[in-house]
Amino acid sequence: MLQPAEAILRIPLSRPELLFTGDEAAVHQLYRRLASQWHPDRNTAPLATEVFQRIATLYAAAKEQIASGRWRAARGETLLKARDGRQYRLKHFARRPFELGELLIGETIASFVVTPDAADLYAAALRMLRAFRFASEDMRRQISPCLAEAQAALEGREYCALVIKRPTDMVLLADLAEHLGGTVPATHVAWILSSLYNLACWLEWAQISHNAIGPGTVFVSPERHTIALLGGWWYATPVGERLSALPTRTADIVPQDIVRNKTADLRCDLELIRATGRELLGDASGMRLLRDPSIPRAMADWLRHPSSGSAMTDYSLWRDTLIASFGARRFVRLDVTPKQIYSTTG
Repeated sequence: MLQPAEAILRIPLSRPELLFTGDEAAVHQLYRRLASQWHPDRNTAPLATEVFQRIATLYAAAKEQIASGRWRAARGETLLKARDGRQYRLKHFARRPFELGELLIGETIASFVVTPDAADLYAAALRMLRAFRFASEDMRRQISPCLAEAQAALEGREYCALVIKRPTDMVLLADLAEHLGGTVPATHVAWILSSLYNLACWLEWAQISHNAIGPGTVFVSPERHTIALLGGWWYATPVGERLSALPTRTADIVPQDIVRNKTADLRCDLELIRATGRELLGDASGMRLLRDPSIPRAMADWLRHPSSGSAMTDYSLWRDTLIASFGARRFVRLDVTPKQIYSTTG
């Protein structure tokens, strides 16, 4: 799974535990995969060289700390002091860098701790989460579990932290993919995308462009086959209004007229959903999907073509694609638990 350049570059050189685990074999395996993805000879992204060098330095630091027996685990507690003097202890068992700061994953919460320079985006996320609306109580019951619910908003001189409720059976989609070896079987990518398209229909009704749908913002329940879009609300913007910011991944994926015009557009989320499907299948570009016998041809074709621009239309066509790919709908178990994913990380 290709991690965002800005997320890797934000990792302090003294904190290799934010990228690697304390297992020597796992450290070497992850380093080889990341180095291959970011090597300048293979990756033409502007920041590829810088990211590659950062990965190499963090790898050296991780090996040195493991060898010396002083590895600092990334799990535990983070103590935050608010402006009013109160202190908050955020317990967590995984830490993940993201483009604005750090994600702390705990038993029942996911805490997004952002740096002071992103305080305006943090405030925008709070406003968006407080403004969710629904056409009926039935819509609320269906959609609310898929959205972020703020448990607390903590502000200090050196941070802003948005603490989001996390269902205990849900894991970060990027962590699930990594646990499965970097790719997710097509049958499970199918239900993940179906859930994202269902949510996209609500976003279209609410006239909101989220702008950051992806493995680093979506949590999933392998047991229930459900999703929750807990992260990325910093970038959410009412359709037609001016975009204040976009993550690098989004800017690289969406139609470039959206980037040029800096205007929120429903096409953004629809293209990000298709990109998420390609990334989960291990081929972000989509160039190799048609050659992979484990991926149905109809599904591969869908992921390689642009969206219709309408969530309702895409959802309807996607259901036809599912039938062409897998036949009648059926539940395929994914025998992965949060404990398996997070018991050995960080």
